[in-house]
Amino acid sequence: MGFLQQDTNNIILDAVLTNEGRRRLAANDGSFRVVAFSLGDDEVDYSIIQKFGRNVGREKIEKNTPIFEALTNATLESRSRLITIADSNKVSLATYALTNTPLTFTNVTGTPNTLPAVQATLQAPDGSDIPSEIQDSVLVVSADRRFVQVTSATPFQTVDNTDYYNIVATSRDARTSVFSIQFAPKTLIDQDFTIYGNSTNKTQISTFATIQGRQSGLSKTFNIKLNKAQ
Repeated sequence: MGFLQQDTNNIILDAVLTNEGRRRLAANDGSFRVVAFSLGDDEVDYSIIQKFGRNVGREKIEKNTPIFEALTNATLESRSRLITIADSNKVSLATYALTNTPLTFTNVTGTPNTLPAVQATLQAPDGSDIPSEIQDSVLVVSADRRFVQVTSATPFQTVDNTDYYNIVATSRDARTSVFSIQFAPKTLIDQDFTIYGNSTNKTQISTFATIQGRQSGLSKTFNIKLNKAQ
């Protein structure tokens, strides 16, 4: 959904059903119920507040920020969800740190190399406890199914050549949530590199994978490179 504020001070609420919501509504069996919604601030550049201060920065954001159109694709809408933290004294929230990224697979038209699992760790920068409201126990991983797969899980959804996986935390306590994600390249042929190879290097395909916390909404995207056998 989007909030559109014009010079007239009118506020228009633009809300749409997601594709899944439309599918359930189309069933027309009386089971469709809207039981929850989320708000996001994907458009907001908070560095404006750092630059101009809270009062002036807030005014600049309110008057100058373009508002995204509401989308029906749930995987694209509200990537940065708004949350409420009960602890009003919290000054530092958690972020994800990644190890073993970016990934580079070699010899993918032959016998590809094996890479260590990507480790995603949710922790607060100051080492404090993670607010319970954003302490993830499940991570959603998305990747282009034409080029790579997550071998440590089974896709729960596929949209426009993108597979989505649920990854359960391997360890979790008050200060960290740790996830392990094992990637492997799909079986590729020479023609794949001709079609999808980088414009300046047809022996390499570049793709991306994204992780996002189920509860926190925090996300990170990293690069994956696949090199043709020489």
